Amino acid sequence: MSSLDYQAKKAYQVGMRWLTGAFILASVSLGGVWGYDWIKNRPLTPTSAELVEVELDNVENKISAGGTVELGGQRTIKSPEEGAVDRVLIKQGDRISSGQELIILRNPQRETILNKKQLEIQRQEIIVERNREKIEEAQQKLKTAQVDYEQDLEDYQQELASKQAIQNLEIDKIQAQINRNRQKLEEAKANLEAAEAELENSEKLLERGFIAQQETDRQKQTVRESQASLRDAELELKNSKIELETAQVRELEIQASVDSSPIFEAEINLQEAQSVLKQSQSELERLKIEYQEETLTLENNIVTAPIDGVILNINVKPGDGVNRSDELMTLGDPNQELIQLQLSTLDAAQVKPNQQARISVIGPNTEVFTGRVQSIGLQARSPSSNNNESSGQATVPATIQLDQPTKTLIPGSAVSVEIVLEERNNVVVLNTELIQRDGQSPYVWIIDSNNTAQKQPITLGLEGLIQVEVTSGLEAGDRVISPSPDTPLEPGIPITEASSTPTESNPQSSPRRNRRRR
Repeated sequence: MSSLDYQAKKAYQVGMRWLTGAFILASVSLGGVWGYDWIKNRPLTPTSAELVEVELDNVENKISAGGTVELGGQRTIKSPEEGAVDRVLIKQGDRISSGQELIILRNPQRETILNKKQLEIQRQEIIVERNREKIEEAQQKLKTAQVDYEQDLEDYQQELASKQAIQNLEIDKIQAQINRNRQKLEEAKANLEAAEAELENSEKLLERGFIAQQETDRQKQTVRESQASLRDAELELKNSKIELETAQVRELEIQASVDSSPIFEAEINLQEAQSVLKQSQSELERLKIEYQEETLTLENNIVTAPIDGVILNINVKPGDGVNRSDELMTLGDPNQELIQLQLSTLDAAQVKPNQQARISVIGPNTEVFTGRVQSIGLQARSPSSNNNESSGQATVPATIQLDQPTKTLIPGSAVSVEIVLEERNNVVVLNTELIQRDGQSPYVWIIDSNNTAQKQPITLGLEGLIQVEVTSGLEAGDRVISPSPDTPLEPGIPITEASSTPTESNPQSSPRRNRRRR
């Protein structure tokens, strides 16, 4: 076979394969179009489904938690001091009043200390009394010294008046002598001047030869005698002045001769006695304060009731030794019953005071009690602080107060608590299994007037555990199809009613929490 024949044959085979493939593709396409049209337009097989009539009901958003029963004001009374239990004045279950004596403790060491303090106070009171007597004695001595001084002063003033009169006379005499000596001095000066003048005349006459030398010598002797008389007059005047000053100093000595030192000594002794009394009184006050403190300490040995209530438990008996802060008993007010909770931080963020709560004892067929949230903690507690180490999560304490005391709940027992965060009353509700979702859009299947299934978009409100509020899209009396997981629904599919039941009522004690749809 030539090469041309071979190539022609090869091309023919390729062309046939292409034609065959195109034919097969066209056949498949036509078959698919025909099959789709057949499926689309085939008559739908009727489906049996349960129909639920929409009704008005209540829906709640709530959380559940476990709690522990307590009485109002429940507390554990601890020992105020170290000692021994002397008497227990109550028994378990007794009703008590505030201030009532419950337990009496005994502390011999403290009693001994108190007796010693009392003896010290008595001794110090004697010391204080003796110091008061010393002050009285010092005051009497001061008074006596003042009287003696006044008497001495009076006597001295009389003596001084007499001596002063004599001294004044002596001074006057000396003063007169001084005056006389001054006159003598003046006379001596005048005599000296006259003698000197006479001597000068005599010397002139001697030079002229009118008188003899002896006459001049006698005149010189007269001058010398006048000079001596002048010196004597000056000395006498000086001596008389000295006598005057001496007399005046003697007068000052006479005036300062009364002794007042006994008064000063008595005043000093009185001040010292007053100071000692003040110190002893301060010491007495200190001892009395210590005695009062010891008395209060012994009074602490009498344990009294802080509130009206009932005794729940007694941990000690007479003769038991106790340390400070040892637990003695537990008491509480039965007129108030509380539930202590430990909530997760997520739940605690939604709880507010005065929210409604339902309380029930854990177990079957239990009675439900009502209460309200009394308080919610402001700080979360770590697992180590609340002994909740098993959860490993921080919790927030909360307290529920029952509306009325049950008289049946046992303090310390575990209970189940539901806290109603939010509720809607008399609204359109549906069970959650009836609601379908197309992405984020909720809808339900309803049956139309032709008894075929149709999608009905709805708007949800408050969402509970098994029921949800429907705010739009449905009304009371509408019938909703309960879809079966085995038979998917399609719009327009004929529905055969299997049964019709109303929506379930809202349960009051769900073990799980309800959440509101955001």
